[in-house]
Amino acid sequence: MIRPLQLTAIAIQLLMGATALMAQEPVHVATFDEASRLMEEKLYGQAAETWKALVERDPDNANLNWKTGQAYMLSYNAKAKALPFLQTAAAKRSNRYGGVNTSGYDPFDPKERNAPVEVDYWLGRAYHLNNEFDRADSSYRKFLAGAAQRNDFKQLATRGLEQTANARKLQAEPKEYQVSNIGPLVNSDHPDFSPVVSVDGNALFFTSRRIRPDSSNKGVLDPLAGLPYENIYVSYKDRNGKWQAPELLNINPPFGHLASVNVSADGQTLITYKDDDGDGNLYESKLVGELWSDPVKMGSDINTKAWETHGALSADGNTFYFVSNRPGGSGGRDIYRVVKLPNGEWSKAQNLGATVNTPYEEDGVFIHPDGRTMYFASTGHNSMGGFDIFTTEQQADGSWSAPLNIGYPLNTVDDDVFFVTTADGRRGYFSSDKMGGYGEKDIYFVDFPQEMESEGLAVLKGFIIPPPGEKLSPSTILYVTDKATGEVKSYKPRQRDGVYVAILAPCKNYNLDYRVNDKTVHTEDIFVECESAYQEINKEVYLNPVALAGAASIVDMPEGAPPGSKEPGVPVKDGVVQAGEETTIPPAKTDAQRQQQGEHHVTPDASYAAEFVKYHGYNEKGIDIGTAEWKDFVTKVLALVDQQATVDITIESSASHVPTRTYGNNDKLSTLRMEEASTRLIDAIKAAGKDPAKLRLVSVNHLVQGPKYRGDYKDTAKYGKFQYVKLKAR
Repeated sequence: MIRPLQLTAIAIQLLMGATALMAQEPVHVATFDEASRLMEEKLYGQAAETWKALVERDPDNANLNWKTGQAYMLSYNAKAKALPFLQTAAAKRSNRYGGVNTSGYDPFDPKERNAPVEVDYWLGRAYHLNNEFDRADSSYRKFLAGAAQRNDFKQLATRGLEQTANARKLQAEPKEYQVSNIGPLVNSDHPDFSPVVSVDGNALFFTSRRIRPDSSNKGVLDPLAGLPYENIYVSYKDRNGKWQAPELLNINPPFGHLASVNVSADGQTLITYKDDDGDGNLYESKLVGELWSDPVKMGSDINTKAWETHGALSADGNTFYFVSNRPGGSGGRDIYRVVKLPNGEWSKAQNLGATVNTPYEEDGVFIHPDGRTMYFASTGHNSMGGFDIFTTEQQADGSWSAPLNIGYPLNTVDDDVFFVTTADGRRGYFSSDKMGGYGEKDIYFVDFPQEMESEGLAVLKGFIIPPPGEKLSPSTILYVTDKATGEVKSYKPRQRDGVYVAILAPCKNYNLDYRVNDKTVHTEDIFVECESAYQEINKEVYLNPVALAGAASIVDMPEGAPPGSKEPGVPVKDGVVQAGEETTIPPAKTDAQRQQQGEHHVTPDASYAAEFVKYHGYNEKGIDIGTAEWKDFVTKVLALVDQQATVDITIESSASHVPTRTYGNNDKLSTLRMEEASTRLIDAIKAAGKDPAKLRLVSVNHLVQGPKYRGDYKDTAKYGKFQYVKLKAR
């Protein structure tokens, strides 16, 4: 017999149960189906927001929380939002069910309230991305214990445990890298990534999803990311070493993606990536005047029906490294290479082998100008999570050294993919979504310690400067002749600003021949020292009035930093940011075409009528005008002034790698030595009653060279020969 009091209790229980059932509102079938469709179409960001709306109506539904967390984890830029949903899904999940597509769990049933076993893997990954390694390991292990033997995620969970172990080790020994944001002039409030820096350091190409300056892409969105399509921009440095406002390249399509991949050492060829309706391919564009030619798909078997994502051209243009997921590799995307054949075509592709490539994914390959040092991204090796940046060096027998993780804090537990360095190896540019940035992804740079400087490489770079008010002639070209072998290579300066760059082998004599309309306007011989340390030859050349009127005068040397000077950037602390008309000029002939057509370059006479050299002691920059050597040089220059309408002057200044606290850095000390020498010469000519404007400056060379500093500044025999200033007159 049920008493009245019992009836009241039962009524209350029934009422509470009905209330609970009412709280569990049935899933809106149309919304569920719409979110499922978005997932199938890989529109994960939109799917996540749709799932989230369903979760808000039924917050205890393990299945909806699971689907929301999974969608965020797969999204373009919202992985950080996944963790609370996956935590709820894992906590609410019932263990009586198996994995996906087994009886008891139906991912396509709107009435399903449970979550699959995979939720523990994804929760482990979310903890991993949040640097909660102990919790990540616990979730990975829970998944491995509960998943069926054939579950595809078991290998990934095992890999996750390896990566958290790697992360602990790498974070316990952080590298002393100084990371900086490149700043708001380059970065925008939209994603900016995939930086590519020219060898001279004066051009930065990058990919951006920003609104174009003319707003022509406003409202034209990539449905996958909900953002504008990827476009390529470029920023150039001015003569004071500051980046200028980015410019939209003329080759960007009105719709669809175009992404930056690599630029050749001479700055004349740009490698780009196009999606091609899912068949990713690599293209190349040539700089013609101040415009880029329409991208053309690269030949040989570089591009296939597989996915080719990234590539890098060696400084000599003879080897191209690229990434592909074609069949027959080590697994996923691998790095391949092709070499230039005598007929100018590319060879068949060869896989770089198991030392570099792993069963996981490789991407973002970059080959340093030295031709030996490679950087690439990989989810294999000892990655700490997602892609990490690795470096490897090609050995004398052609093999590659064991890849080395470049370390924390540059590498993180998320994807770190696109990384390039300057020629000296002391600075690397990369993209990241660090907190405090200006957009979802920003471009950053990292400064490395001196011991990481490149070796066995000499870079000749500089400006060819036309007279004020005139543009550089498209016919301007630099010929570099190896005086021992007679081999000649040609380099075209960038027409917009006269920048040029060449990679030179050390321990050789070269003739430099600057020509306009095939007439020599300046020539000189140089010797690249036999040093293993990185050498940089910054040379500014003023064009001869034979080709262009109004040559520069030594009295009017332009101000500004040497080409390639490094910008300061915006510091990062603890991972947080602190705050035309188309040309009709045809492309120049290649060196191979000139040889095939029987053209032979004649090396001009580079001798001088008068030369003076002053070797400086440590931190010195002055010139003793009372010495016999100086008086003899001035006498010869005065004789030339009397004999000629103008006198061509070349100044070369150099500093060693011995640090200078007095002058801040060796670039500045080298420049001060040059300015001191020019001032003394002008004063001497004035004192003799002659017009100093007749001294025409045709070339200024800035050098920092010699062996690496080993703390032995008193070893004058070792460093002294690289501390000098030279004046030459003809």
